[in-house]
Amino acid sequence: MRIGAFFIFFDVYCLLIKCFEMDWNKDEIVELCMEKCLSRMQDIKSAMDTAQDAIMNDTKSSMGDKYETSREMAQQEISRLQHQLSQAELDIEKLKTLNLKPSQTVMVGSVVETSQFDYFIAISIGPLKINDRTIMVVSKESPIGNILMGKQTSNLINFNGKTLSINRII
Repeated sequence: MRIGAFFIFFDVYCLLIKCFEMDWNKDEIVELCMEKCLSRMQDIKSAMDTAQDAIMNDTKSSMGDKYETSREMAQQEISRLQHQLSQAELDIEKLKTLNLKPSQTVMVGSVVETSQFDYFIAISIGPLKINDRTIMVVSKESPIGNILMGKQTSNLINFNGKTLSINRII
């Protein structure tokens, strides 16, 4: 009988350890999201500099149309990059103003543990790896974010043909 009691104790102990290991640190998640956004901004600025250099260094050849076409393409690339830079700046502002307080319902700033993945509702970044665990960082406008918003623990949702249960909201 002592061996059986030991295994029951051990199972409960492992379950408790697993629960403590599973907590997500929202501040850490936000910090990593900020780092990703800042890195993305650096990459965008570098690409903008390269496109601007292409415009400045492009010499007019005997084929004037080719020159104008390459300048226009570079200008379009700069416009596209400016839009991306603006979006990255907006993402940083959203991260700075997140409400990270616990809630009973899923809202922006929630960590949602489901039967499939764990999600952080904030901005669209995608998967983040933290201490050998992965959390999907999604915006409330994303398909899964839109479905999760307003839900509560134990609710079932349907996503991509699968039924997921919301196990916990942090």
